[in-house]
Amino acid sequence: MSKQEVPYKIYLTEDEMPKAWYNLRADMKNKPAPLMNPGTHKPMTAEELGQVFCAELVQQELDDTTPFIEIPDEIRKFYKMYRPSP
Repeated sequence: MSKQEVPYKIYLTEDEMPKAWYNLRADMKNKPAPLMNPGTHKPMTAEELGQVFCAELVQQELDDTTPFIEIPDEIRKFYKMYRPSP
């Protein structure tokens, strides 16, 4: 078997940029435990999470069924302007 060299950076054209995030939990057979409220020791509600995250992130955090979550246009435009690389 020949050794393949892994590229240091992978450059994507604008049409290759991702249009959705993949929600791994949608395909998990054993779902992870919910986030726990440190004060009540009960699963956090959307209202409690809303004190820390914006509404879109709360919805994503509590979603165990949707496999792909569309990336908002504002974020996709930013990705086209600047995209960090490892």
